[in-house]
Amino acid sequence: MDVLELYRIATERVPAYRRFLGERLGAVPAVATLEDFSILPFTDKGSYIKRYALEEICLDGTLRGKHVLCRSSGTSGKATYWPQLPEQERYVADYLLSDLEESFVVSVNPALVIVALGLGSWISGELTTWGLRNLGVQGGNITLVSPGLNMEETVEILETFSPRFAQTVIYTYPPFAKTLLDLAEQKGIPLKELRIAFRLAGEGYSEIFRSTLNRRMGRNEGDLSSVLSGYGATDFGSAGKETPLCAAIKRLLFENDLAEAVLGRREIPSLCQYDPGSHFLETDQEELVVSRYQAVPLVRYRTGDRGVLLGYDDLLGRLAAAGADPLALLEHRGISRETVRPLPFVLVWGRIDGGVTFFGANVLVSQVKEVFESDPELARLFTGDFSLRKTEDDRLDPVLEILVEPRHGVDPDLGAAARLVARGLEERSTEFATVRKTQGDKALPRLVRAPSGFFAGHHKIRYVS
Repeated sequence: MDVLELYRIATERVPAYRRFLGERLGAVPAVATLEDFSILPFTDKGSYIKRYALEEICLDGTLRGKHVLCRSSGTSGKATYWPQLPEQERYVADYLLSDLEESFVVSVNPALVIVALGLGSWISGELTTWGLRNLGVQGGNITLVSPGLNMEETVEILETFSPRFAQTVIYTYPPFAKTLLDLAEQKGIPLKELRIAFRLAGEGYSEIFRSTLNRRMGRNEGDLSSVLSGYGATDFGSAGKETPLCAAIKRLLFENDLAEAVLGRREIPSLCQYDPGSHFLETDQEELVVSRYQAVPLVRYRTGDRGVLLGYDDLLGRLAAAGADPLALLEHRGISRETVRPLPFVLVWGRIDGGVTFFGANVLVSQVKEVFESDPELARLFTGDFSLRKTEDDRLDPVLEILVEPRHGVDPDLGAAARLVARGLEERSTEFATVRKTQGDKALPRLVRAPSGFFAGHHKIRYVS
């Protein structure tokens, strides 16, 4: 939907948005051009979504006609609910089918499809299951099973049913993909004979990680369609898709060490293509801002994600200037240029507030800060200065690492302190609590002593990712 039409709908049919504009600007301004639109005030969870009653931020000021409530974890453990319109979900089956057909030709080679995403309140798993179930009913080319985050059950399904299909596609989170392969290998399942592929959600991953999954599945390490992901959130749905072209671009950036030359940063971001007709994206000081028509219409809504937007010709031009041709790489890997859509790109480097995504759960700096300040024992042991990041161990398992500063004269047991931090995060995040339940001690934070003077010296940012 055109954003000018979105603005008209929001001002005419959303009570809270009219109030919001009146409180911020004194009136509801006329918006006739994109330039007018670009100076409207931003909205976010704190100043808009949580400030007004749920019905008031909905179309027509009512929950009537909103067929489902989706839940996202709040920053203080209190969930936010997002009503949905039927038309928000009607595209899902078509979106999933286009990917399954383009990458795996399921109309010719029927697939076993396993949803190993969080179900229940984790809407990505519920919505993916709904879309895939519809595909199975309509086309008969997939057989679906949805064990959720039960890894043992997922491996049992893999062992029992994958040999009966030409291919298996697993929807899950990056660290769970590796866990599944670990458990399957331990059981002696011949993974390389099963033609497995992954569709991942929730967090980014490195090209080393993609190569490792491909190798363990018996695929070429540089396969461009077997491991793909996307960009989205419960707030605004699926905003971007990691296409084979995106995978080819990331491959070239990684193999030729071109990230800094092409993007101006050494870190390779999550890279997806997006449809401007579905999500109108902007940036403000590198924070992604989304506008979208939905049950809770979003007008210039701050996502909290750090990123940039690049046009199709812009990014491919930058790559060409650096001597890289992703379209040629696609053809070399057996993917026709005809499948490429010249859509713009959204690049994401993580959260603005320094939070991280860990086993599919958002861990916010504000949550960690509150844990250290509110737990008497942690407050006794540590100064409260910390640095948060997600890293990987030598097995490529994710690690939630927190650099901490003990108080003068205190020698804390970092293992015991890590359990206190984990307990505090469980109390503040249903997502993290689920991760702890399913992953056990693999989800324990790793507390590391900061070098002497680390926070008092050159590190001006107190909380960083």
